[in-house]
Amino acid sequence: MILERRLAQALLVCFALVAISHTSDTTQTVRRRLRRPSTSSSNKDQEVSASVNRFKVRSRVTSSPPSLNASRKSATQAPATTDDGYKVVCYYTNWSQYRPKAGKFLPEDIDPDICTHLIFAFGWLKKGKLSSFESNDETKDGKVGLYDRVRNLKKANPKLKTLLAIGGWSFGTQKFKDMSKSRYARQTFIYSAIPFLRARYFDGLDMDWEYPKGTDDKKNFVLLLKELREAFEAEAQEVKKPRLLLTAAVPVGPDNVRGGYDVPAVASYLDFINLMAYDFHGKWERETGHNAPLYAPSTDSEWRKQLSVEHAASMWVRLGAPKDKLIIGMPTYGRTFTLANTAQFTVNSPASGGGKAGEYTKEGGFLAYYEVCEMLRNGASYVWDDEMKVPYAVQGDQWVGFDDERSIRRKMGWIKENGYGGAMVWTVDMDGFTGTICGGDVKYPLIGAISEELRGIKRKNNAKDIDWSKVANTISLETTTKLAPIKISVSELVSKIKTKTPQVASERTTTVVTNGRPAQVFCYMTSWSQKRPGAGKFTPENVDPLLCTHVIYAFGTLKDHRLAEGDDKEGDNYKKVVALREKNPNLQILLAIGGWAFGSTPFKELTNNVFRMNQFVYEAIEFLREYKFNGLDIDWEYPRGADDRASYVNLLKELRLAFEGEAKSSGQPRLLLTAAVPASFEAIAAGYDVPEIAKYLDFINVMTYDFHGQWERQVGHNSPLYPLESATAYQKKLTVDFSAREWVKQGAPKEKLMIGMPTYGRSFTLVDQDKFDIGAPASEGGTPGKYTGEAGFMSYYEVCEFLHGENTTLVWDNEQQVPFAYRKDQWVGFDDERSLKMKMSWLKEEGFGGIMVWSVDMDDFRGSCGTGKFPLMNAMRQELEGYTVKLEYDGPFESSHPASSAYTTKDPNAVSCEEEDGHISYHPDKADCTMYYMCEGERKHHMPCPSNLVFNPILKTL
Repeated sequence: MILERRLAQALLVCFALVAISHTSDTTQTVRRRLRRPSTSSSNKDQEVSASVNRFKVRSRVTSSPPSLNASRKSATQAPATTDDGYKVVCYYTNWSQYRPKAGKFLPEDIDPDICTHLIFAFGWLKKGKLSSFESNDETKDGKVGLYDRVRNLKKANPKLKTLLAIGGWSFGTQKFKDMSKSRYARQTFIYSAIPFLRARYFDGLDMDWEYPKGTDDKKNFVLLLKELREAFEAEAQEVKKPRLLLTAAVPVGPDNVRGGYDVPAVASYLDFINLMAYDFHGKWERETGHNAPLYAPSTDSEWRKQLSVEHAASMWVRLGAPKDKLIIGMPTYGRTFTLANTAQFTVNSPASGGGKAGEYTKEGGFLAYYEVCEMLRNGASYVWDDEMKVPYAVQGDQWVGFDDERSIRRKMGWIKENGYGGAMVWTVDMDGFTGTICGGDVKYPLIGAISEELRGIKRKNNAKDIDWSKVANTISLETTTKLAPIKISVSELVSKIKTKTPQVASERTTTVVTNGRPAQVFCYMTSWSQKRPGAGKFTPENVDPLLCTHVIYAFGTLKDHRLAEGDDKEGDNYKKVVALREKNPNLQILLAIGGWAFGSTPFKELTNNVFRMNQFVYEAIEFLREYKFNGLDIDWEYPRGADDRASYVNLLKELRLAFEGEAKSSGQPRLLLTAAVPASFEAIAAGYDVPEIAKYLDFINVMTYDFHGQWERQVGHNSPLYPLESATAYQKKLTVDFSAREWVKQGAPKEKLMIGMPTYGRSFTLVDQDKFDIGAPASEGGTPGKYTGEAGFMSYYEVCEFLHGENTTLVWDNEQQVPFAYRKDQWVGFDDERSLKMKMSWLKEEGFGGIMVWSVDMDDFRGSCGTGKFPLMNAMRQELEGYTVKLEYDGPFESSHPASSAYTTKDPNAVSCEEEDGHISYHPDKADCTMYYMCEGERKHHMPCPSNLVFNPILKTL
């Protein structure tokens, strides 16, 4: 066998070690069938149910009729199936052969009469064409492959239909995107699939795209199914054979379904639909929940009550799926947890993580049914939950929600009562297939119960169900009886209220805001500040992490429409910025993309293609997670026109929805989404649908500065709070106060508006040194600063140097509430501690959410001005102390604010397998030198070295 050859090859990388005991167990990761967008480097097979999104998206269901009638039948050849009752569709995994000891599963272990359809999981895609994956899938070198061994089952049961599945959790979504995005790509796949399936005697193809998302994917998935169905029919007519079956495994999460599936069209092309009605709860959550409850428990929140088999199936029917095509998923495994408190063991009890790995499946948070049987026979207590109609078991701090024969039979009754098409089993190899572990000498107790209930096929030897409530310890849950309502006389109550004497407070009372938060302080740090000369050089280590609630590093960039580092050295700078959390664990650190120099064109190109935009969104998540950023700041300067306005909203929406879903899947705090937006009323009107963007953004950073500058031929202040009385009507709109009010007027919640505070000034060269007041003629920008080196621009510490020069005059403008200074022909308008304190008083009076500072590296970070380090930042923070922002906005995501900035620490000894087409790699087990990991693409096998040998970490290839 192939494993023997691999073990023999392992001798090349193992060296002798005397008296080391040999461990023979091999580990095989169980491949999840539910996908989540995540970049976690830990093993992904059993990580998080992405089939169940944790947030709602309202989406209109397409009602247009598909090109194929929903109830159509082939006009040529009948499909390779027999419609003789309920279907029992069983998935078989080709990696189950690698499980150790009693868990090792081969095609010969399958009972050929127990299922109506057997789906081989999984095939693969190479260069856009259907192919095998495991090295022993195919028959070669005189050894019969798994495909042929599965085919041999038909000798015992000629009615058995076998299909090949492509996709699944490890396969991911990108290959499906690429394969379905054009007719050429689709046809390349289709016309490789048909001969591949026929040559290996499969009866059909099962599409497991996990999951299509967005308009392009939704459309392309329908087109792919349509063209497959049409090709299957044409091929059947040509070769005079039964048509190949076409099926698909589909999710249960409402947002996945609505976001990626045109249900009526999808249903019309598929022979049946395998609904993955499991993984509703698991180790990605911090409270216990059942893997596949038929009904949600009453203790669930309103949102969690969506997470049940009954709700998922009903949703697919409501969206247009025929009941007789829906094959309801039944898991032969359980999801496990480690209880935080053993005294609390019911559903929705606190959990610290997944349960311990099983002896055979070797995956934390996961047990095959036969492993659950062992647990129950070794002292675990059995609990039947009559609300969910499923059992769970408890042993010490270990908790597992699973299905047994009793719950399976209950679900079968529900399937028949509701007219569904049958049951799908994930997987045949995790049921009690030997008949020895679960007891009673009953092979396949769960699938046998399914077959018995749906097909009327009695189990051999008149086998009886195992009643775990009698075999195992049992815990009876107390039923809490609700007290009868107390009747209160309305007239009596009213009379009491009327006679109550109001109390008049003799002292001033303080209103306590129960729904509020402190003001936020967003500090931008620019990447180029590290390149300033001399005393102007600013590095991440110069940031005072206690002065800001958020630090935004500006800027990342786009490369091939993907989020990327600005240059080759930026990765190190990202790590240094993120390291600031070591001094302030509550500090949130974001990466900004865009800016003035970046321009608008890259954003236009990014958003004019849905696939391109979605690719950016999901790869951005991976990028941000890799560097441990807390969020993304979008600085599109600026969207303009109807198309840009819509594209900008779509970009923010996709990002927010993706951030929400990824957080709930990964267990990490949700990534923040913010944006820098213009202060100009004209720019707002030209490109911003304010109420819509406010839904998706956590915070809106208003760039209330650069109202005037070197582009004008008269001096004006960079950031006036109020206008001059003598200003024109247009000029009066160029102030901090007017701009902030304009954003509110257009629909922005005050609590989300972060008002921009500049730590720099705009300078001019006067035409006439005797004319220096606001509006005086200017010929150009002022002389460049010594450190910033830009004409018309001075950092605050450069302004300080200017003020210290001889014959410099400092003026306080009482109308605009800001200072300016001049010397000879040089003029600069800036903010100092006094003006910023005035702005803070105004901000608190108006009720805005906080401030945004551009930028922290232009404050006097070295203390050269004479009032200590970061005088502007400190002045603002001091003024904001004790200020509480009222939270009044009721948006669609307002209950999902990130709880903290903490990241889950990765186990340094963990091994992650990255997919490389056909590549096999080897990695040391750092905890045990007698073991090693073999990666086949993303699939990981835990392998033992031969007896008395250990793994050589230097030689990593066989």
